[in-house]
Amino acid sequence: MNSQKSTQKPTPLPGEPKAPRRARGHARVATLLEAASAEFADKGFEATTMTAIAARAQSSIGSLYQFFPTKEQVAATLLEQYVGELEAVLDRLREEVPSLDVAIVAGRLATLFLAFRATHPAFVALADVPALVSAEATGAAGVRERMRGGIAAVLAALAPGLPAPEAWLRAVIVQHLMKAAVTLGLDATVDDPGAALAEFQRVVQGYLEDAMAAGRAAQAGAARRGAASKGRAASGGGARRQGKSGESA
Repeated sequence: MNSQKSTQKPTPLPGEPKAPRRARGHARVATLLEAASAEFADKGFEATTMTAIAARAQSSIGSLYQFFPTKEQVAATLLEQYVGELEAVLDRLREEVPSLDVAIVAGRLATLFLAFRATHPAFVALADVPALVSAEATGAAGVRERMRGGIAAVLAALAPGLPAPEAWLRAVIVQHLMKAAVTLGLDATVDDPGAALAEFQRVVQGYLEDAMAAGRAAQAGAARRGAASKGRAASGGGARRQGKSGESA
């Protein structure tokens, strides 16, 4: 009997989005996701329906379900794209930090979420849905944890001596400041939004400068402890040599 290699592709698990096989399929998925992002931005996650997404994409409901079995899968795919883009922005900032003034770093952090919201309006609607952003829901690091990890890496580059636990704690604060910038930028009662955001950036800059000072203090403390440890070791070695000299005498 002649043996033949099986060409059968693995079947996607129930509930998983189907991967498009051809360029046409990729284009269709992109159209569906674009329509979904517009629906989520306009109506929010809860009010958006699969029927509305398909209609906006000028696609059949069957085609939508072919690639995304549930609304949650559509939203999760979009959110993963958004978070990946934000992580890439933070990673580039981390690489550039050594050559940037702290005021520039503060400005880019302060306006990141606000600028991203302008180009990705569905992000805000999806980022606050617990079923989409929690670590328990995603089976991996949650959205907030991933954002804080990227911010903590920026802080570590800005303040190299900062202990990791403190960098993480400060990343939590910076993340909330970044979210506050969105609220400030959308506040219709502010007469001069540009001036308000500039003032807000100075607040963020002050916090970053405090982190840098804390990092320098931590480095200085570590250096003092290292010098003291070497001094004790040298003193102990000298005492031992002196003791041996006395014994031989």
